[in-house]
Amino acid sequence: MNPKTKRVVRSVKYFFIFVILVAVFVGIIVLLFPEQYSGSHVFATTPDDTDAIFNYGSWWKMLLIFVIIAAIYPGLTFVKKEVMIEGDFEEHRDKILKQFEDAGYEKTDEDQEQITFRLRNKFTRFMRAYEDAVTITKGEAPLILSGNRKDILRLAGRIEYSLRQESGRTPDDPYDFNHSDNNTDNPAEQNK
Repeated sequence: MNPKTKRVVRSVKYFFIFVILVAVFVGIIVLLFPEQYSGSHVFATTPDDTDAIFNYGSWWKMLLIFVIIAAIYPGLTFVKKEVMIEGDFEEHRDKILKQFEDAGYEKTDEDQEQITFRLRNKFTRFMRAYEDAVTITKGEAPLILSGNRKDILRLAGRIEYSLRQESGRTPDDPYDFNHSDNNTDNPAEQNK
């Protein structure tokens, strides 16, 4: 799907999610305080209507706010990130795929240029409105991950750490701050 079309689809999807969440929130308020809202309705129909939960004319302001947030949100949430590796994707394919698998993803699609992964957990996918796809480009460095910002940053860190550990540039225990390749504390002796 074209990136612009995908962004519009995401915006529309998030707009409806915001509307549903507000409807659920208002429903919960009405259920928790039935004596206060028993004879009232949600939106005021006239300026003099004081029995409504929301004031007269507030419904279009709320919708406008939802439209603005829904238009901005996908641009802030879905990003691309470069992951620097030595060599190309095929040299590290098994390590990279293992990091996705360990993070709870499964490969759903692959072509000549990229691989697409989705979360295995169906409930998490539902809670993310099925916007959980992460794609990774194949080819020479840098690899490009694209998807949800939080997932991309986490997966990029996992891949970089795994590849550094494979090359021996990272200690097995990342919290071992006293690790030294030469087992000496004297910098003058390390330079010899």
